[in-house]
Amino acid sequence: MAAASAIPSPPKPASSSWAPRGRLGGAPNHTTLPERNLDVLRAVAVLCVLADHLLTTWGIQPRLFETWVSWDLGRMGVLLFFVHTSLVLMSSLEREGARRDWVRAFYMRRALRIYPLAIATILGVVMLGVPPHMTVRPILARAVAPTLKVLAANLTLTQNVAGQPDVLGVLWSLPLEVQMYVALPLCFLIAKRGVGSTLGALVGVGLMGAFVRFSGLPGLWRFSVALFGPCFMGGVLAYAILRTRKQAVLPSWTWCLLLLACVPLFVLLRPSDESPERGWLFCLGVGCAIPLARNLGESAFTRIAHLVCTYSYGIYLLHQPALWFSFSVLKGLPTAFQWLTCITLIVSLPGLFYHFVEHPGIQLGKRLVGKGARVVPQAPELCEGFAVPGIKYR
Repeated sequence: MAAASAIPSPPKPASSSWAPRGRLGGAPNHTTLPERNLDVLRAVAVLCVLADHLLTTWGIQPRLFETWVSWDLGRMGVLLFFVHTSLVLMSSLEREGARRDWVRAFYMRRALRIYPLAIATILGVVMLGVPPHMTVRPILARAVAPTLKVLAANLTLTQNVAGQPDVLGVLWSLPLEVQMYVALPLCFLIAKRGVGSTLGALVGVGLMGAFVRFSGLPGLWRFSVALFGPCFMGGVLAYAILRTRKQAVLPSWTWCLLLLACVPLFVLLRPSDESPERGWLFCLGVGCAIPLARNLGESAFTRIAHLVCTYSYGIYLLHQPALWFSFSVLKGLPTAFQWLTCITLIVSLPGLFYHFVEHPGIQLGKRLVGKGARVVPQAPELCEGFAVPGIKYR
């Protein structure tokens, strides 16, 4: 016993200003996300975009609401993506927060998650001459002229800043997402301070977006990401609420009903290219709904949602080339064959590109970030967490 008492105790980890608050010492501070609910959210988002372009191709207008045209369905899907992405990346930053270089690790992994598939898609679209938007059959749209400036802006995902057209219509959202990554580490630190701090940040982001939208100053169009800042803040607010709420108040089966309850808000506000600020309340409503419902149980429904979620990035980028080839290039063939080709391409292309382009990029990011990582001492359970979409949950 005397010998044992002479053994010095291990030193306590020192506090440091660079580490996210709550990650050093003390009790575990891991935030649990309703991952199956979020799988459903992302699956709904990508299916909305797919349905939008499929309806556009065939000139079909949904009649559920007189003012809700098919194009709005795709915008709703993109806004759902924004909420989902920002929430999931809050959890990703929480995991990276165990490292001394957590910001660098976050940016590196996100770059290798987004750019490889985007670049492969852009190059393929340019080489094949795929038009940027789907048009009503049998009208054929023209591809964007691939000038050096157009290619450079698209490959770097800076079209909105450079004022260059998207070679593929769905690419309009990727620059906004990439540019929002710059602010997400700061949003993460604010969200960890509580809901009140997050609401204060939301007000600031909203004022910035309103200034860009209504000031009329020249050159502010380059800051179009500010017009969607409050949309991303919907996910940040959900994360802040989830950190403080240990148990959701509603049963899991209400999750889909909560999503449906947000749809009328979108329909009434009718966000558009000209008025993107009308989508802010819809995104905040979805963000506030996420913490309300308990996580769905394991079922065939959630397994299908997870499968769609895994390949959702590929579905989002590659469904337009699939529709173009099936219904424009093959327009002279029987309709049944066109549909068979379309279904085959929409199912196979995302899978192939995921396994040969997207997933290798994700793994490369993990390897590069893992080399030489200096981890802050912490409780082991803090390393467990929700995975980025497209990666199987632990």
